[in-house]
Amino acid sequence: MHKIKERSVLTYLILLFFWLYLLGCATAPAPITDKSGDSDLAQLLEAIRQEENLPAMAASVIIDGHIYTKAAVGARKYGTENWVTIDDKFLIGSCGKTFTATLAAILIEEGFLEWNTTVQDVFPETEMHPKWENITIQQLLSNRSGYVDDQNSHILPSEELEDLWNLNSPSEDIRFIYLKRAINHKPIHPPDKVIIYANSGFLIAGAMLEKATKKAFEKLMEEKLFLPLGLKGAGYGSPAAKDPILQPHGHSKNGSYVPVSQDLPDFIAPMGNVAISIGDWSEFILFHLNDHRDPKTRLLESSTLRKLQTPPNSAHWNYGESYNWYLKTFDDLDATTLNYALGWFTEKKNDGNFLIGHKGQGSSFTAVVHADPKTENAILLMTNAKVDHIHLLRAAEAIKKHYALQAKLPIVNMPTYGVWR
Repeated sequence: MHKIKERSVLTYLILLFFWLYLLGCATAPAPITDKSGDSDLAQLLEAIRQEENLPAMAASVIIDGHIYTKAAVGARKYGTENWVTIDDKFLIGSCGKTFTATLAAILIEEGFLEWNTTVQDVFPETEMHPKWENITIQQLLSNRSGYVDDQNSHILPSEELEDLWNLNSPSEDIRFIYLKRAINHKPIHPPDKVIIYANSGFLIAGAMLEKATKKAFEKLMEEKLFLPLGLKGAGYGSPAAKDPILQPHGHSKNGSYVPVSQDLPDFIAPMGNVAISIGDWSEFILFHLNDHRDPKTRLLESSTLRKLQTPPNSAHWNYGESYNWYLKTFDDLDATTLNYALGWFTEKKNDGNFLIGHKGQGSSFTAVVHADPKTENAILLMTNAKVDHIHLLRAAEAIKKHYALQAKLPIVNMPTYGVWR
């Protein structure tokens, strides 16, 4: 009898601890206020946020070339009641590669470089592997340089990176050191033959822009893109590192969420890593979707915008065994429709139209954008946690369904997590 009671008590305690654990993992409801943005999207987003157990989320929907709705919900720091607002900044990881490619396009139209400008053209006195000499900035920005990053982290091998990670020097100086090391590694493939996702290519392209203009990459981005588009709050660097009270912390996850004030180091800016509000990011996407603006205020020619959004050739992905594994894992992926333009993933539809998009992730934030230049519709999502992209894919599908009567919203058919970061 005593053994039965002991087992009953033990079972009760196990169940109690299990429910306490679930409650500890659950995300507390966040209020919808006038600082949350559009109430309809905010309520939908809050339901998604709780379902996906995320600290905070921000999203926007673009329809017919206009911001139809935008909202932000949740906590700046997990476990607190310090709620995000529609103006809070999130890091968008590799979604910022589109900014880098766009900056390059602006500087090319201004005559600082050409699309076929090579690494050697810009750095004639810098020692490099002979195979690097003829690699162009277009090949770097379209992931067609043939260069393969370390496959686990998409950066230089760890033994060549550790000292840079904590180096107390200006970011442009660290980028130049990075470039000198990277261009001494032999590219695995000839340029333009295969597509290999390489963060280093964007960092090297950023260093080329700095050398050509004699200005730091961050300053160039501010002068040539952020300010002309009115993105006054956009910048680089972890939001909470600059303002731990009024900006979101990122979160890593080890069982539960761990707040992080500093994400990846600031010198990686050309790889992505833009810190931006959902409204400002939406304005940037509108810039890419609307190629019929007043010519007097247009930053790029329509033909250049189309170039950024169109794969430069018919090269296909090559990611070795890991890429083949993803194709087998995601049955609905068609390798022949997936491509990479200049800072954009692309998916070719049956009508010949290209959807464009990107996924982004640092060490504590995750983001995604899906866009259709033909309809000028888009979905943007970001969260202040490093999570599998499947969370934001489900969120995008819920938003698409919710606004189905208003528009046909795009979802670019990319893998939900893994090598496309």
